Amino acid sequence: MEYVGTLKFVSRRRWILLGGLVVLSGCASVRTAAPDGAGPDRRKVRRDVEPLQRRFAAVGQLSDPHWLGYNPNDLGRESIPDQDPHIRVVGVARLPAGTVNSIVSVTGYAFEPSAPSQLPEELAEFLPENAEWVSSASYDNHITNSLYPGRFHLAPATDWVYFDTVNPEVVDGSHPQ
Repeated sequence: MEYVGTLKFVSRRRWILLGGLVVLSGCASVRTAAPDGAGPDRRKVRRDVEPLQRRFAAVGQLSDPHWLGYNPNDLGRESIPDQDPHIRVVGVARLPAGTVNSIVSVTGYAFEPSAPSQLPEELAEFLPENAEWVSSASYDNHITNSLYPGRFHLAPATDWVYFDTVNPEVVDGSHPQ
């Protein structure tokens, strides 16, 4: 064996092993806490209406929103970003009084009783209690213009809308009155 200074010569295999351990330990320290201190996996409920209003203008004038926008495939690990990330935009918002009844009364939509599914726990407290939700695949297609997946549940008695979409785009249009 050969000595370099006071260090014993280390085989190439050991250098690779040591390098791999250094890289792995560095990756573990890359995770950072969320700004609110809740940890890296905590999703923050948003209250801004403008991003929703641009994407869901056809629903009507939204107010009092509570929503999340996140990549459902992101498990909170730092990694190479998805080449085609999917952003789920899900939440609730209020519409002006009577708006939901005017939408639901359009016979071509054929609304039926429904219930929001896969509700993120961060939003549970913001859903109106005892809401009687209705939805329509035709109405969903009208709002999304069939450009992205989306489901819209409406509560006629309370004028709330629950939306669950993936990569929502800005779509021109308005609902028929």
